[in-house]
Amino acid sequence: MELYQLKNICAEMAELGVAHYIKNLKPATDLISQREAYRLFNETRVKKWVQRKFITEIRRAGPSIRSKKLYSYSELLTVHKAEKMDPIFRPLPFEKKQ
Repeated sequence: MELYQLKNICAEMAELGVAHYIKNLKPATDLISQREAYRLFNETRVKKWVQRKFITEIRRAGPSIRSKKLYSYSELLTVHKAEKMDPIFRPLPFEKKQ
C-alpha cells in the first residue's frame, strides 16, 4: 500500500467518524430523504444496499405506502466507504504457474 493511499484512508475514516458522532449527538439530523440518498450515492447502489440489508430504510409519518422513506447518512457513508476500501484490502488472487 502506498503512502498516499494510507493518507486517503485516514482522511475518509475521519470523515466517517464525524458522521457517526453527529448521528449520536443529534440523530434527527443524520436522516436524509430517499431522493437525497439517490442523488448522493446513486439510486442503483442504494437499492442494492437495501436489498442486501447493508442499510435500513425508515418510514416516517405512518404506515402508508406513500410515506416518506429516510436513510441514515452515516450508514450510507459507511457502506460507500467500505465498498471503496474493499479492493485495497482484499488480497489479490495468486496467478497460477504453468
